[in-house]
Amino acid sequence: MFDSILPVSYYKEIATINEDHKVYIVQHVETCKIYVKKVLTVYNTAVFEQLFRHPVIHTPRIYAMYEKDDVLTVIEEYVSGETLQEILDMGVSFSEPEVIDYAIKLCDILSELHGQSPSIIHRDVKPSNIMLTEDSRIILLDLNAARISQDEKERDTRLLGTEGYAAPEQFGFGNSTCQTDIYAVGNLIKNLLDPDFGQAKVSSRLQSVLDKCLQINPRDRFASAEHLKKCLSKCT
Repeated sequence: MFDSILPVSYYKEIATINEDHKVYIVQHVETCKIYVKKVLTVYNTAVFEQLFRHPVIHTPRIYAMYEKDDVLTVIEEYVSGETLQEILDMGVSFSEPEVIDYAIKLCDILSELHGQSPSIIHRDVKPSNIMLTEDSRIILLDLNAARISQDEKERDTRLLGTEGYAAPEQFGFGNSTCQTDIYAVGNLIKNLLDPDFGQAKVSSRLQSVLDKCLQINPRDRFASAEHLKKCLSKCT
């Protein structure tokens, strides 16, 4: 379905976002609207096909794709804002209520991804992949590491993830599931409150939520992002 370059050819490169990762700003030659083009060598075709057909709110919408020789070119929505990592790098500190609010909004996005049929597991939830817009929306970026949930598999065959956020099963100890993203949310909360990866000082109620998120055994974590959201709401 995505073997024609024609749809992608309507978007002209006008600026570079990241040359190493082959991410560019492009402009549609007819409408003059701005989009993002990504040239991917690590990706899951099924994930992008599913998101193309069934967009998930608060993730960049996909407008065109072209796949050839194990390279996927994707045209997606341009989102203006700053990532949480960029904000951290400016020396800004987040309060516990702010972090809980971001995590609750993130749970809504993950609920939509996990609620797809079949479920999509993001597998790379971290500050650099979360955009904060000017109107205080949270946008979850970068589904390069995402995969379709396959409950019958015993362990992941492609080991992807970011140290300090990824769950143990992403490094060959099991199969990625919805609980994999919940583990990452726990690490996200902890590291936003303490960017130096130390022992973040949090309220006892939030600490109990983090403890459950970060259980080694996925079955001991929250059963769903919706369940995690409800428990986070009680921490406010």
